[in-house]
Amino acid sequence: MRSLFLRIFLVVWAATVVVAAIVVASSPFFTRARPGVERWERGAEVFLGERVEWAARRIERGDRLPGPDEERRRDLDEEHRGRGPGERPGLRALAPLFVLGPAGEPRAGPPPDPEVLRFARRVAEAGTPLSERAGLVHLVGRPAMTPGGEVLVVVSAARRPPRLLDLLEPGALAWRLALLTLVVALPCLWLARQLSTPVTALRGATARLAEGDLAARVEQRFAERGDEIGALARDFNAMAARLDALVGSQRRMVRDVSHELRSPLARLRVALELARQRAGASPDVALDRIEREAERLDAMVGQILTLSRLDAASAPGRREPVDLAELAAGVAADAGFEAAARRVTVAVEAPAPVIVAVDADALRSALENVVRNAVAHTREGTAVRIAVARTGAGAEIAVADRGPGVPEAALGSLFEPFFRVEEARERARGGAGLGLAIAARAVRLHGGEIAARNLPEGGLEILLRLPV
Repeated sequence: MRSLFLRIFLVVWAATVVVAAIVVASSPFFTRARPGVERWERGAEVFLGERVEWAARRIERGDRLPGPDEERRRDLDEEHRGRGPGERPGLRALAPLFVLGPAGEPRAGPPPDPEVLRFARRVAEAGTPLSERAGLVHLVGRPAMTPGGEVLVVVSAARRPPRLLDLLEPGALAWRLALLTLVVALPCLWLARQLSTPVTALRGATARLAEGDLAARVEQRFAERGDEIGALARDFNAMAARLDALVGSQRRMVRDVSHELRSPLARLRVALELARQRAGASPDVALDRIEREAERLDAMVGQILTLSRLDAASAPGRREPVDLAELAAGVAADAGFEAAARRVTVAVEAPAPVIVAVDADALRSALENVVRNAVAHTREGTAVRIAVARTGAGAEIAVADRGPGVPEAALGSLFEPFFRVEEARERARGGAGLGLAIAARAVRLHGGEIAARNLPEGGLEILLRLPV
């Protein structure tokens, strides 16, 4: 069966047919006998007989029949004596008393219905107590003679239909309901698993692909299905393979171009040295400019190669225990030489050693890029602060500068390759927008996180969080 739509339709349809068949097959069990209804009918007849007998005796003694208020008081008295309305099949308000003459003329009680009048005439003609049950309506009547010799007829009728619980037999219905539930649950469970399992697998593969795992694929057993879900899984795998090929091709191109640039750069620097030798001792501004640009180009190529290497890696290199406080102090010392020209200092705050197993070279490169970025953007005469601390589940390195900060909308893009907040200013400083991207790749390769935030007092803070 290749169509998921057809599969859903047939399964639901088959389950409905089976349930309907069970209901039809078991219907005789519901209609053959209803003990609850029979108990209600027997109880109603006994109650009505007692009620009629009580009223007839009062008439024969010459006593006055009680009104509605007295009826309610009598109900309360019987409840206090342990026989409340819950033990009787109906309340007195639903089983009124009628007192009629021999010809059916009303003498006491509410106005009688035609069926009550007809029943009273039959009781008067018979001269004996009668009981009649028509469906759920019960009539009980009895002749009574007053002390003056007049014959009256006392009738009581119960018109309340039985409650739903009276019609149901929990003991007889329990196993049928359990069987129906099981019959419906099994195909629904199978259908739910058929739908949810591949969707869950597809969702997991999508999440891995979104996190950058270009090797994420849906399992082959789902891709081999012949329905729409199988087609979706095959399309997803084809899309992921195409993305993997495109990104891989781009990375190879960047790596190859970077490698190819190294050779002409090396030749350019050799030619530059030869030109300086021919120029002699006289300074040449053009040659100095060429040398600076060649150095920048060489640094940029090195950063591109580093970023390409980190992108291709699935795990950090050789891990070894490293004291982050000591690592930060070394990076601060190196950056301090460059910062001194702008009267910028680099200070480290590390109350205690923080030992983490990391790839020392990769993490040092990441921290250097972050610190150099902070030194480049902080104001002259200020300080760049590097704080190293142990957190609950790992370690944290915070690098803060006293620069202008970054627009809030740009914070999430700081770690993207070649991203610059201010294009002209970044180019003037020689930045290519790769330093923070390299730092982010190195930190995430260690299973950590990197984030940026603007400080309330001004400046930008970069947070590197690493698991211990």
